[in-house]
Amino acid sequence: MISNLFNLKVKSTFVFKLVWKSMDRGNKQFGVSIYSVEERRKSKAQSLHREHLLCLKQNNNEWKIEEKVNELFNLINEEKECIKEQRDLLEHERLTFEQIFKKVQQVHVSSPIQLSIGGTKFSTTLDTLLKYRNSFFGCLFSGYISLKPDKDGSFFIDRDGTHFHYILNYLRTGELVLPSNKPHLVKLLLMEAEFYQIESLVDLLGGKTVEEEQTFHLFSESNILSNERPSLVEKLNEWVGCESTQKWRLVYKGSRDGFQASKFHLNSDNKGASYTILKSGKNIFGGYNPSSWSSKGGYLNGKDSFLFSLVNPHNIQPIKLVNHEEQFGPYDHSDYLPIYGDGHDLRIFSDRNENSYSYFKSYTNSTNKGSSLFTGNKHFKVDELEVFVRM
Repeated sequence: MISNLFNLKVKSTFVFKLVWKSMDRGNKQFGVSIYSVEERRKSKAQSLHREHLLCLKQNNNEWKIEEKVNELFNLINEEKECIKEQRDLLEHERLTFEQIFKKVQQVHVSSPIQLSIGGTKFSTTLDTLLKYRNSFFGCLFSGYISLKPDKDGSFFIDRDGTHFHYILNYLRTGELVLPSNKPHLVKLLLMEAEFYQIESLVDLLGGKTVEEEQTFHLFSESNILSNERPSLVEKLNEWVGCESTQKWRLVYKGSRDGFQASKFHLNSDNKGASYTILKSGKNIFGGYNPSSWSSKGGYLNGKDSFLFSLVNPHNIQPIKLVNHEEQFGPYDHSDYLPIYGDGHDLRIFSDRNENSYSYFKSYTNSTNKGSSLFTGNKHFKVDELEVFVRM
């Protein structure tokens, strides 16, 4: 029977499918199912349609998920904007509170201090007069001086009180406001500011205090030290064990004499102990040579020699860097500008570009800044170079 089935001649419009049919227990035989080609195509189309519907359903679900995500992002952005508005509001309230607090601090329940400047009366607070501790008033009302007011309760100061209100307002606010139609006031106020020793006001008015004038003359003609505060410049005398009034004479200036080794040695050799002072940007540093430069070649004895930093980008206070390898002090050679230490700890090149460098080896750098101590970088450009010898 099976052989007859396989020998059937079938037209192209029919297909046969052999299937198992269970007749009764244990007995099986082949059956034949006949489908037309059209029915097969219809079945396939239905299958594709189901798959298409399934795909649409999946895409719809994905779209709904994406829509939900977008909604969440929008909610988050709205919350962020709300938080930002609240933060700005709080910041505004904080600034307003601080302004009010500062104003309240200026109001004192206790009696104000009465000043009589040349007979003109002024009222202020102790905090205002102590604002600049190194000033005349800072010293006068510091508590170290026994003061007794006059019978009317005021403290008399024998100065012209005509323009003192400008001085007092500066003490109160830190600002100086002058009428534009009175240019002569600047000179008058400068005299008063110098008397009252209010250094910041003197600077603002374009003058120098007596102390600054004295310090300026310690290193006369210096471009580097001329505008530095006195305590900074006096360190140079302190480090070499000199009196604070010791004066130094400028023998070489790069911007004036030329940044060449020959010019440096022509002006600096055989002049005795000297300071080499460098400026790079806002930074001030250099070295001290206790011997004379001579152009003989080789290292000078490093005993009592040191490097130093007065102003640096790390806000480290003025620091002295002593030599710990006496055989490697200043390097004295006619072909070179000042060099200090083996390696070298400080080397200055003639071309003034960024080839000059510091590399600590013979001088003790107790900071954790290494070669960046002087300028923030190992290599640096020299803006000015000055050499001073004792007078």
